[in-house]
Amino acid sequence: MIAEFKKQTQSVLAQVSDATGNFHEIDRIDAVLNLPAPVTASITSLALQARDFRAKLGYEIAFHECRGETETVDALTVVDQVARDLAARNAPSARMTLLNFLKRYPEPAGDNQKPLWRYLTSASSLCNRLKTEGESHLEQAQSLRSAGRKSEALHEYQEIYRIYPNPATAEKIRQLESEPR
Repeated sequence: MIAEFKKQTQSVLAQVSDATGNFHEIDRIDAVLNLPAPVTASITSLALQARDFRAKLGYEIAFHECRGETETVDALTVVDQVARDLAARNAPSARMTLLNFLKRYPEPAGDNQKPLWRYLTSASSLCNRLKTEGESHLEQAQSLRSAGRKSEALHEYQEIYRIYPNPATAEKIRQLESEPR
């Protein structure tokens, strides 16, 4: 059972590595693509297998016998979730997923996981940097809006959305666009 779980984890890790360009570090949000459907299905299946594995063996035994694989499964699940969040233009959700994961698992358990962790860390750094860049436009957008300069405020909100896409900014843009000129 343990050997099969380890083998399956390595297989899915290889699939995700291929789909992400060998865990190439992320430097642009638009460079992150959804994983292919078969890869997402493999991750989902592996995550269910890991949950069953932990339940059958017990969490303590699973942790000691397969710590690296368990962490890898969690990391692969995060890769898939982050890709879906970014494709859905929800950078804050991706950022929180990454922050929570890296808080729980700041370092990989083994050397073979380092590329995966670098990938996740680069995604987290990118989201944090873009959030800060987007926030630099927010004060200006709010100030312009308060001054009644709606079209200029709209432009600033559109810039925020371009930099750090998120549902709250998209809604603000819709509101401004629907208001009479």
